[in-house]
Amino acid sequence: MNIVHLEDEPWDSGLAQYALTAAAEQARHGHAVCVWGLKGSPVLAQAAALGLPTRGWDNPWLEFAALRRELAALKPQVLNAHTGATHTLALALAPRGAAVVRTRADARLPKGGPLAGFAAGRTAAFIAANSELKAALEKAFPRARVHLVAQGLAGPAATAPLPAEPVLGILARFDPVKGHETAIEAAKLLRAGVPGLALSCAGEGALRERLAWQLKPMGLESLVRFAGRVPDKWAFLSSCRLGLVPSLASEAVSRAALEWMAAGRAVVASRVGGLPDLVEHEVTGLLVPPGDPAALAEAVRSLLADRARLEAYSDAARERWQRLFSPEPFYEDTQAVYEKTSAALPR
Repeated sequence: MNIVHLEDEPWDSGLAQYALTAAAEQARHGHAVCVWGLKGSPVLAQAAALGLPTRGWDNPWLEFAALRRELAALKPQVLNAHTGATHTLALALAPRGAAVVRTRADARLPKGGPLAGFAAGRTAAFIAANSELKAALEKAFPRARVHLVAQGLAGPAATAPLPAEPVLGILARFDPVKGHETAIEAAKLLRAGVPGLALSCAGEGALRERLAWQLKPMGLESLVRFAGRVPDKWAFLSSCRLGLVPSLASEAVSRAALEWMAAGRAVVASRVGGLPDLVEHEVTGLLVPPGDPAALAEAVRSLLADRARLEAYSDAARERWQRLFSPEPFYEDTQAVYEKTSAALPR
């Protein structure tokens, strides 16, 4: 199958990684795959590093005729648009016999309206990255074909045993929405009752410097560690006994939650976005209300206090990732949408 992915964000994101993982797996399975997007963007650089053909633009509407000629030569069966702007572009560019598929893996829920409804009517299928997005798409566009395909990602071949030290980990950019402050408050609540407790935060971002200034006045410089950008994320994940994803909102896709699971670590996560699709409550981890340090602390305390339960959750997390969220099921679910959608189009 000939497939063109369109993703025009000027930054790296979960949405971009969703598109790249899908494209790479399709190419690995023998499909002809191209990635089109904004010239100089991280998504095109990463696609090229993966060996995928790319096409960049400064303004696609100024290059419309050339893009249309190139698409005609490629003869794609599927144009998969990953942003609103590329969805509009794909509908305008699509040659006869090509299905336009719109993937929604962003935090904003879709809204109806005449223009959106018109575009939905010309879209062969929607892919929703989580159940919340799927329900919103079905409500906004009742006649649309909507399929749920959660993100998949590669993981390590094997997992490491849980460490002896009670280290909690966060792997995320330092942004208010990621809930670092909630986690720090939870760690303060836990400190007296959990000897040796540490909260290790890997990642970068503007918020990191402000939080670092606050640690000493709060008496937390020995409790909270800022690891920065780690050279080996799997080594970092393995060094932690429990993974935290305490986000306040967003998380349409959560690479961090899946990476904790792939590393064989139970996850305590906020009940926001797509996290309830990934973390099975009281099976692979625990879900808590966002922005609630006391609830987060209690969930963590209950798992640290019961080693057998924590190990069972950790093993179940790895098994759930392998079965549902590793690259192969992600590829199979995506390709099933493509094939069904493409077969229904007039030739």
